[in-house]
Amino acid sequence: AIVAALGAPLKWALCGRPPDDRWQGKGRVSLLGDAAHPMLPFLAQGAAMALEDGYVLARELAARPQDPVGALRRYEKTRAPRTARVQQGAFDNARTFHLDGYRASSRNMALALMNALPGLFLKRYDWLYGGDVTAT
Repeated sequence: AIVAALGAPLKWALCGRPPDDRWQGKGRVSLLGDAAHPMLPFLAQGAAMALEDGYVLARELAARPQDPVGALRRYEKTRAPRTARVQQGAFDNARTFHLDGYRASSRNMALALMNALPGLFLKRYDWLYGGDVTAT
C-alpha cells in the first residue's frame, strides 16, 4: 500500500567534489557545511560536518571578537583537514558500494566478516566517530 501510494520515482544528481581549499574565504567571508565542503551521502556525515563547522566557527568568533577575520581563518584551518578526510571517505565508499562482478563479491565477503566482528568494522571509523570538536 505504501509503495503504491508513492507514485513515480524521482531522479536527482548527487553532487560532491574532491577536497580542496576553495571554500576558504577572504576577508570577512567564509563558508560552512555543504557550501564549504559538499559531501556525497556514502558516509552519512554531511549534516554532522555542518554542525561541527558551526560549533568551531562560533568558538573561534567568541574567543576573538576583536579579530573576526583571524577567527574565520582559524576556523577554516581547523576544519579543513577533517572535512577533507570525510569528503574523501564518502568518495571511497561510493566506489566501494557500487562495485560489480568479482569485486562486489569480495566486498560482500569483507562486509560479512565485519558483521561477524563488529569491533573490527567500528575501529575503522575511530577517527570519525571519536573526533571531538569541543576539545581545543
